[in-house]
Amino acid sequence: MTPSRSKWALVPLMITQPLCVAAYQYLAKALGNGLGQGDALTLALHLATSPLFWTLIGVEIIGLLAWLAILNRLDLARAFPLTAISYCLVIAIGIFGFHERVDLATVGGSVLILAGIGLLARGERGEA
Repeated sequence: MTPSRSKWALVPLMITQPLCVAAYQYLAKALGNGLGQGDALTLALHLATSPLFWTLIGVEIIGLLAWLAILNRLDLARAFPLTAISYCLVIAIGIFGFHERVDLATVGGSVLILAGIGLLARGERGEA
């Protein structure tokens, strides 16, 4: 496999991993909102019988497998910064999925994260 073809093979994994992180956070927030009050046993039973909880576990496993496959092919120092896109996705989920408000600093930080990812991607293209 040529180096450029090998990098393109990572694209689906590098999309899957942050999407799984964002989905995990969405599911965790939805679970947290629905927990209510109760002792630890009641809460544990609620989670054990919740389809959202088991979906969350499945999403986490898929995200972990994608991450391990990425790390098998890339150095950690190159791979990890690209996971920051999940922060932007989680903010969007908070806004659109849970009607949360964000301030200008949060929006600005997200723009800086996306700009940094763009710079990293541009640098990678320059090295190929």
